[in-house]
Amino acid sequence: MDEVLPAGITRVRDPGGRDALRLEADGGSVIVSLLGAQVLSWLRTEGEVLWTASAAEYAPGKPVRGGVPLVFPWFGDHPTDKNLPAHGFARTLAWRLASARPGEIVLETTDDAATRGLWPHAFRLRLLVALAQTLRLELTIENTGTAPFACEEALHTYFNVGDVHTTSVLGLEGVPFTEHAAAPEPSWNVREPLRFRAETDRIFQGVPDRIELVAPALRRKVVLATKHARSAIVWNPWPAKTARLSQMTADDWQRFVCIESANVREHRITLGPGASHTLEIEIACG
Repeated sequence: MDEVLPAGITRVRDPGGRDALRLEADGGSVIVSLLGAQVLSWLRTEGEVLWTASAAEYAPGKPVRGGVPLVFPWFGDHPTDKNLPAHGFARTLAWRLASARPGEIVLETTDDAATRGLWPHAFRLRLLVALAQTLRLELTIENTGTAPFACEEALHTYFNVGDVHTTSVLGLEGVPFTEHAAAPEPSWNVREPLRFRAETDRIFQGVPDRIELVAPALRRKVVLATKHARSAIVWNPWPAKTARLSQMTADDWQRFVCIESANVREHRITLGPGASHTLEIEIACG
């Protein structure tokens, strides 16, 4: 029987010919890859909200640098085995459409023999993608096993800013953080909005539920409203690190900022058998 999807939701192919879903609502559109449940694009009348690397690769089994990759079950390098994939494996898993209604889809994936070889736990992941005037994402982690586990998670969102030099982040003033950049700016006033003057890779902990990204080059303000996200990572690689990163051209760093809504390090999630946790972000652009 032919699949019948709600109005405004269609199955499409991404630029690499991989399976994806397209949502259309309120004059905007979103494309979500079934590989990794990665949001690849959020297009509004005023332009693309998300950023994608200039040399992006839409290859089988490989996440695209851009959009909203999912991070699970660890953030960054694995804490004990650097041979395991950075940021976990959720972004390279095959996901399936679990449900759909106008303006909203839910994608789902579960553990299998391959994931248990990397991380020995049973789980179910769900990502809700809801499009209206805003874009709402809800990542739910469920422990379907018989033992508790601890995990980290993040919605690794790349935002199009036009010119990073004029961009600022508001809402993190005075919030505790650690700087992980190899060559950060030598000093800054933590009571002022975050500006970009060098490589930036800051993990903030105990963050507020509202953060603003101001991009004057695009005459744009993006508001991130989160629930159950106690960490935020703000990242831009600057030119030296950009030269070492895949899928990026030399000047790509000038046009994006990552603000990752997350629960990492001391705010990682611990779930007992049958328990679940949902991280939610609603993004408004104006």
